[in-house]
Amino acid sequence: MILVLLGTFNIEFQRPLKAIEHFVANNPIEEEIIVQSGYTNFHSKYFTIIPFMAPAVLDDLYNKASLIITHAGTGSILQGVKKGKKVIAIARLKKYKEHIDDHQLEILKEFVGCNYILSWDQIDSFETVLKKSKTFIPTPYNSDKKNLVNFLINYIEDIK
Repeated sequence: MILVLLGTFNIEFQRPLKAIEHFVANNPIEEEIIVQSGYTNFHSKYFTIIPFMAPAVLDDLYNKASLIITHAGTGSILQGVKKGKKVIAIARLKKYKEHIDDHQLEILKEFVGCNYILSWDQIDSFETVLKKSKTFIPTPYNSDKKNLVNFLINYIEDIK
């Protein structure tokens, strides 16, 4: 099963769903695709779409997933990384009115730099990043809370 997480920020984020749907329409995938859509309104004959999930339900889906595709939110990424899952993350971008700023690019850069996740950026097609995920071996997560907290504090101070 592939779990797709768009987060619960109250702005739509259709860009990844459109790309995944286009790919799946032309390249059927054997695995079920479950989407936690939050405030994104999207209909698809290829996905099971659930706007919001209870934490226990979401945790169970993380455990069952062979691949996590998520917005570049720290919580969604960390939950997959801590479980040793292959994670593909895509940043919500201000220029597409998907977020109020581009802070998710910084988060993405940090996690990719540690080899915890794969980045799905504007250059790569979904097909390209999906192929990369087949051979990707994520670095096991080593909690370094102090450095992560310092990074987040410095980032927040820089945007003030």
